[in-house]
Formats: sequence, structure tokens, C-alpha cells
Amino acid sequence: MKNYIVFDCYQTLIYKKDLERIVQKFLADEMRIKISLKYIKYAFDAIYHRYKFQHPRFESAQDRKEFYIKYNKELMGIIGVDVSSDFAGRLNQELGKLSSYTCYPDVIPALKYFKIQKKIPLSIIANWTETLEKILEDTNLRQYFNFVHSSHNLKLEKPNPEIFKKTLAEIIEKYDKVYYIGDDYELDIVPARQANLIPVLIDRNNRYPKNVDCIKIRNLNNLKKIVR
Repeated sequence: MKNYIVFDCYQTLIYKKDLERIVQKFLADEMRIKISLKYIKYAFDAIYHRYKFQHPRFESAQDRKEFYIKYNKELMGIIGVDVSSDFAGRLNQELGKLSSYTCYPDVIPALKYFKIQKKIPLSIIANWTETLEKILEDTNLRQYFNFVHSSHNLKLEKPNPEIFKKTLAEIIEKYDKVYYIGDDYELDIVPARQANLIPVLIDRNNRYPKNVDCIKIRNLNNLKKIVR
């Protein structure tokens, strides 16, 4: 049986460290406002869902700056704080300076298992800007993947199933099973299924019901029981 595994990236393999604590401290220092980490996490979850179908394509540094000013103003609005564009820009600088991408603890052991021990080829297809390759290098993940495709480079983005069909047509023909591992049902599971992949939902925070209509795992260690 010839298997091939394709991964999403953000919140599947990596995440941004300390986002909530940085926002909490910034609000306390700048505005003398105390907000619980739980509520800041809720705000990040809410704005993620607000923007997940509007993945940005930045043509310039100014585009990126303007996007994140708007994003952070809305984030603060969800928390219940009205802030200026200047404040939102300074918050973005603080987040960029102090928060970094890091792997979940199960990621590198799982990648080593599939890539080295099982000899299964691995790849990434993710909604991401032009920075994806560098971030994978910085987190010591790039070495595990045969190819890496970002929506920025493909000019396509999930949930359009063409993002998979465009990159995986030959692979689907050569392999018995092609799996796509992602953390979002609408962005990952639905289009992967439409592209004739086997979708696997990684639900680290148990956001989805037990009887969701796809394979569901809590961490990548569970993937060893599925891809054999």
C-alpha cells in the first residue's frame, strides 16, 4: 500500500506562542485594562472565524501593515476595547517582536516516524503568504517535506478544491491513499474530500463533536493508527 500525507500548517503543525499573554500585558501597560487570558483567547478564536475565508495576499509592506491594523482593531473590539489605528499598529509590532511560531510537541516525532521510519513522502499545502518556506526553516520543519505550496504562490486558496487538484493530480494517480491533515472542517476537510483525498481532522482543542463526519484525531500520534 503506497501512502502519501499532505499537511495544513497553522494550528496543525505550528502555532503562535504567547499571543494572549502579549495582548494582555500590552493592554495592561498601555491602557491600564485587565483582561483575562480566557477572554483574549475567545477573541482570537472569534476573529479567526471572521477572517478565515478572506486569506490576505500582500503586494507590499504597506498592504500587510494596513491589514493588521484593521485586524487588531477588530480583535480589540471583540474584547470590548475601542482603540486607534496607532494603538493597533503598535500592538502588531509588539506581537511580531515577541511572539514566534513554534511546533506542537507531537509534530517532529510524528514527522520523523512517517518520513524516516515508514518512508512515506510528506508535503504541505496551506493558506499562507510568501513567508511559509522561511517559517518552516525557522521551526526546523522544512527538511521533512518533499514540497511546500502556499496559497500565495499558487494564487489559489482553500476552501477551493482546485488548490489540491492543481498540485496533487500526479500524486493521486501514483499513490493508493493520499491523506490531508488539517484543523478546520470548512477549509480543510470539505475541499480535501472534493479533491478525492482522505481528509483527517486534527482537533487539538476538541472543538468539533465526536461524531463529525470524517476521521478525527486529537494529536499526530493518533495518525499512526490510521496511516499504516
